[in-house]
Amino acid sequence: MDTVQDNGAGCQTAGLEPIKAAWGDWIDGVGKELNGWDWFATLTFRDPDNARYPGWTKPGWKYAHRALNDLMGEMMSNRLGGLSIPYSLACMEYQHDRGVPHWHVLVGNTGVGTQHEERRMSWVDWWWSHYGIARILPYDERLGARYYLGKYLTKQLADVVASPQLTVRYRQRSQQHRANAAWFAAMTSA
Repeated sequence: MDTVQDNGAGCQTAGLEPIKAAWGDWIDGVGKELNGWDWFATLTFRDPDNARYPGWTKPGWKYAHRALNDLMGEMMSNRLGGLSIPYSLACMEYQHDRGVPHWHVLVGNTGVGTQHEERRMSWVDWWWSHYGIARILPYDERLGARYYLGKYLTKQLADVVASPQLTVRYRQRSQQHRANAAWFAAMTSA
């Protein structure tokens, strides 16, 4: 039987490797159901410097969520017009030394390998101009989601945000739509 140990931060970590592995495997499976993962991003916030809000010194929960929504909304808007729409899974954690949130995000459906491929550095620049420092790297399928996001289950995770394309209801509707399209095609070709 595994013994449970406290890592000093109030988080008990012994015996959690199977949970982290299962979480990573689930994330990989969801990504593969859609179109795979293309990028891994770390999104960090700069401390605000705004004379209108002299008492506001650190980004918080609401600000972090708005920033993630802004980024994904901008990416979706950029890809509209017949192109694929990106999807994401984000884990928020707090930087304890600064006392602020930051995001670890997997992003898929960015057009990798097509003529409409999104340029990662354009999104690094976008994040810099709006919020702070971003690091966006190609997703390495050999490492898998357990490498990228699995570890955050044992690190005082603050939140997990999935884009609508990752929800079960969305995927079920999508599967039903494909089944209906296949049925219609079979019926009209006979």
